Amino acid sequence: MTKSFSKLMAAITLTVILGVHSTFAAPSTDQLLPNTTKAYFAVPDLDELQTRFEKTQIYQLMTDPVIKPFAEDLKRQLQSRFDQTGIRLGISFEDLENLSAGEAASAVIAVEDEEQPHALALIVDVTDSLEDAQELLNRIGQELIDQGAEQSTTEIAGQEVTQYTVTSEENPELSYNAYYIIFEDHIIATDHSKVLADVMARFEEPGTDNVAGIEAYQVAMQRCDDASEVSPQVRWFVEPFGYAKTIQAAAGVEPQGKNFQELLLGQGFGAIRGLGGWVVVAEGENEFTHHTFVYAPRDTEGVESQIAQEAEAAENGSETDQRIAAKDSDRYRLAARILDFPNTEAQDPQPWIPSTVSTYTTMNWNLRDSFEYAKTLVNEYLDAEEGQDLFEEILEGIAHDVNGPQLDIREELVGYLAGRVSVMTGFKEPVDVDSHQWLAAIDVTDAPAVRKAVAKFMSAEPNKEEREFNGFTIYEVLNVEEEIDVELNLEFGEGFDVEGFGGDEGFGGEDFGAPEEEAAGSQPLISQWAVTVSDSGHIIVASSADFIEDLLREQDAARLNETDDYQRVEVALKALGADSTSIRMFSRLDKKNEPNYKLLQQGKMQQSDTIAGKLLKRLMGSAEEKQVEKLDVSKMPEFEKVAKYLGPSGTYVQTREDGWFISGAVLKKN
Repeated sequence: MTKSFSKLMAAITLTVILGVHSTFAAPSTDQLLPNTTKAYFAVPDLDELQTRFEKTQIYQLMTDPVIKPFAEDLKRQLQSRFDQTGIRLGISFEDLENLSAGEAASAVIAVEDEEQPHALALIVDVTDSLEDAQELLNRIGQELIDQGAEQSTTEIAGQEVTQYTVTSEENPELSYNAYYIIFEDHIIATDHSKVLADVMARFEEPGTDNVAGIEAYQVAMQRCDDASEVSPQVRWFVEPFGYAKTIQAAAGVEPQGKNFQELLLGQGFGAIRGLGGWVVVAEGENEFTHHTFVYAPRDTEGVESQIAQEAEAAENGSETDQRIAAKDSDRYRLAARILDFPNTEAQDPQPWIPSTVSTYTTMNWNLRDSFEYAKTLVNEYLDAEEGQDLFEEILEGIAHDVNGPQLDIREELVGYLAGRVSVMTGFKEPVDVDSHQWLAAIDVTDAPAVRKAVAKFMSAEPNKEEREFNGFTIYEVLNVEEEIDVELNLEFGEGFDVEGFGGDEGFGGEDFGAPEEEAAGSQPLISQWAVTVSDSGHIIVASSADFIEDLLREQDAARLNETDDYQRVEVALKALGADSTSIRMFSRLDKKNEPNYKLLQQGKMQQSDTIAGKLLKRLMGSAEEKQVEKLDVSKMPEFEKVAKYLGPSGTYVQTREDGWFISGAVLKKN
C-alpha cells in the first residue's frame, strides 16, 4: 500500500467520521422546544453575539468610565424587575457571558397540567465549557439554597436531575420546583418536570411538533432569511394570544371586568397567528438591523362563516348593516378588518414637518372603512344585547342631543378622512415635567368642511379656550376634570416574579396596570390637548396650542427630509427593501431620550405625565415604598456625554398578502 493511498483512505475515513458525527449533532433549540411554546428567544451563538456587540456604540456607551456606574445600576435594577428567566430559574443570559457557549434560548411554554399550566425553560449549548457550566449551576444552586430553597435529586426520563423547591415567604403554602441538568452537553433549566422530560426526549427524536414546526414561525423565519444577507445574532417568536393566555394562567387569577383577549379573538384578531424576527448586530454602518414578520394570512374560514351567519340572520328577518356586511374579498372578519394599511410608493414627510423633531411616524390607514368596522367591537365591548346597536345610538346622540355638539360624525367628519396619519414628538427647553411635545395630523380631503365639523364638536366642550391664528381657530382644552373610566385589566397577577410569587421586585400584576386600589381607576386620559384644522388639509391634534402655532409659524423653515440624519436613515431603509410601504418611522435616539434622561437627573421623572414617567413610577415604586430601591442619579453624567453614542434609527412596514413585514436599523452616530 503506497503512502499516497494511505493518505487518501485516511482522508476518506475522516470525512465519513465527520459526516456520521454531524448526523448526530444536537438539534437546534427550536427543535428541542415543543409547539406549545408561546414565546421564544434564541441566540444562535453567544460568543459571536458578544463579539459583535462589543463593536457597537451602545457597548461603548455602557463601558464608558464616565457612564458605566449609572448604566450598571440601571441595568441591574431593570434585570431584577423584568428578567423572568433569571427571576424564576435563578439564571439569566448575563450569567452565560463567561461561558464559551453556543446556542442559547429561553421560552414561555403552555403545559397540559391543571396544577401548573405554564412553564419557563432555558437551554444552552455548553459543549466547549462543561466544567464552567457545572460551576455555574453549582453557584446558582447555592444562591437558591441561601434564599431558602430546598435541594434534592429526582429522576426524570431516566436521568438524575437536581431539583430545588422554592417556597413563598409571604405564603408558605405556595411553592414551585426548579430543575437543572447538563444533558447532551446542554444546560437545561425549567420549572416544570414535564417540559424537562419532553426536551430531553427531543435530543434523540425532535419530531415535528416543535417550535420549528409551527407554521407562523416557519413563515416568519423564511421572510427574515429572504430579507437578510447575513445570519442573525438573535431570533425570536411570539404567538400573541397564546402568550397572553399562558401568562394569565401563570398569574392564577381571572381578569376582572372585560376579557380583552376573548374580545379581540371574537372580533377576528386571532387571524394574527404569530410574529417572529431576526436581529443582526454590528453589520456595516448599522448598529442593529431588525426584521420582523407578522403572520396573518387571510381568514378564509372565518370570512365564509361570517357570510353564512349574516345570510342566515337575514333569512330570519334580521337586517344586516351593508356598510359592514362580510364580503368574499375580505381578508379578515368583523372588527379585524380595521387592520387595513395600504402600501404607497411615497411616504416622505410632509413639507411642514420641521427639521428639529425627535421622532416622526407616518402611516397609511383606511380610516373611513375602519370607522365602520369598529362597530361590532364597540357593541361587544359595551355589552350590547342581541339586536341592539349601541354604536349607532352613540352616533345618534352626538348628532341630535340638544346639549351635545349636534355633529353627524359619519357624514360631516369621517367622510372626509383621506387615509394618512402622521405623528411627531419633540420637547421644549429648558427640560421640565411639561417639556414633552407631541402632535398628530390626519389628512382630510376638504379642510373647510372639516373645520366646521371640529367647531361643532368643540362647541360642547366646557373646558376649552379659543385663539385665532392665521385666520382659523385653535381650540385648547386645559385641566380636564371630567374623569374617564379606563379599566386596565392587564394585570398578570403573581406568576413570574422575584420569588416566583409577586414580590416587590417582581414582574407580576403590579407591573401591568394599576395597583390594586387603582385597578379600575378613573383618571383623566389626557390633561391638556389642542386641536385645529390647517389650510394644508390636516386635522391637527397636539399637546398644546403653542406647539401648533410654532409648527405652523415655522412651516417654511428647515424640513425634516432635508436633514443629514434623515437622509442617512432613508438610504439604510431603501437598502433593506423600503420601496412601497404602509408605515415609516424615524427617530433620533439622542433627542428622544434627552428629556427623560434630564428629568431623571432632576429627580422629576415620576412627576412627568408621559408614558415613560408612568412606567418609571411603576418600575421604581412610589415614595412611600421605602423597600423599593431608587436609581442613584448622582452617578448620571451630563447628557452630552451620553448623546454622542446615540444615533438615528428608522423602520418601515410593508403590507403583504399574508401579514406585515417590518424592517429597520439603528445607525451609528456621526
